[in-house]
This record gives sequence, C-alpha cells and structure tokens, in this order.
Amino acid sequence: MNVFYEHDSDDRLIAKKDALELNNWINHLVHTGEEVLILKDIVSKFKDQHDLKERLQDIALENKLRLGVFFRYKNSLINVHECEDIECDIYYLNKHEEYRNIYESFYESLRPLKEEVYNLILKNI
Repeated sequence: MNVFYEHDSDDRLIAKKDALELNNWINHLVHTGEEVLILKDIVSKFKDQHDLKERLQDIALENKLRLGVFFRYKNSLINVHECEDIECDIYYLNKHEEYRNIYESFYESLRPLKEEVYNLILKNI
C-alpha cells in the first residue's frame, strides 16, 4: 500500500510522514503500557520490592499521560492542511520535533527501570 505519491507536495509528504511516525509512537506507547503492567505483576512476586513496584506504577501513569498528549497532538494535526505559508509549516515541523523529544526522553527514562526489573529476575532464577 503506497502512502506517498509523486503528485504530493513537499509539505503534504512531510505531513504524511509525521502522521505515520506519530501513529508509530502511539502504538509503541500502548504496548509499553501493557509491558509495564506485566513488569509490575512480576515485581509484585518478589518480597521487599515495594519501591520498584511503586516506580513502575509511576511510569505506567506517566505512559498514560503521554498517550493523552500524543492523541491530542494527533487531533491537532488536522489543522496542518490549513497552512498557507512557510511560517505555519515551520511551526508544525518544530512542534513535531518537540513531540519526538518528549517520546525519546520518556523511553530513555524507562530503560533503566526495565533493566532493574530484568536484573532482579536474573538474580532470582
């Protein structure tokens, strides 16, 4: 299935690419929410891991908040087609970069927590 076409303008191609990327982020956040709940269940099997379980609960909440932010951003992209000048296009390009940074920093903060859970499992098997 082709998404990009030769007759698409440059700004239309960028908008399509950004929308595809955003959908990917949203899907990844949905799966991460499921993964964090599983990790929390695993950690709850270990005694004296209340702090880790609490941090996983915090990250699960943060993940839900991020999902809400990204869904609102997705809804706002409807307006990108109304841009009539380069200033408007640049605004949406910069906005997309801001959201990319939010996405990436969230995953960077999640990585050490997941490693901690995996190390806990490895120590106890």
